[in-house]
Amino acid sequence: MMKKLPFLPLIALFLVGCVSPPKGLEKDQFTIQSFDRIEADDYTCRCKKVRLGGKVVSAVALKDKTKVEVLSLPISSFSAKPVLSSVTDGRFIAYLQGFVDPTGLKDQYITVAGLLTGQETGKVDEADYRYPVIEATAVKQWRLVQEYYYEADDWDSPFYRPFGWGWRHRSFWHAEPRVRYNLY
Repeated sequence: MMKKLPFLPLIALFLVGCVSPPKGLEKDQFTIQSFDRIEADDYTCRCKKVRLGGKVVSAVALKDKTKVEVLSLPISSFSAKPVLSSVTDGRFIAYLQGFVDPTGLKDQYITVAGLLTGQETGKVDEADYRYPVIEATAVKQWRLVQEYYYEADDWDSPFYRPFGWGWRHRSFWHAEPRVRYNLY
């Protein structure tokens, strides 16, 4: 038993490594990590480091950079992934250095880190909108994966209606999988 204990911290360390953010997106180096934390004074400073994420609405390749409009979603504080089940909290524009194919970015989920450099005025359909602008220093494009899973079984629940303990409300062989989406 004692020989197995030294491996316990190694296993814990390995599991913690599974949820760490990608390089350049570590949480401790950013002053703003949520769209709703941006204040009016932050635009004039041009010194605030930001880490935001969301779903790409549009992308345009410019001469020496790529302009990306992102529908902002809250991001996980540990992994920096956009939280898919959350409600959007606005939009922002990120300028990525160099050429990135706009077709490959459309409808993708990304996390962007960089400096908040100001605002741009644009339109969302017919409405005027003021976008926060980020000069990106680090970008992570996430892969959306569809996963199938089965709900926990009610076989041993004494509180399951109508017949109580031991009653199976559906056949084990015909259980229907549920679908969830995750980012990797």
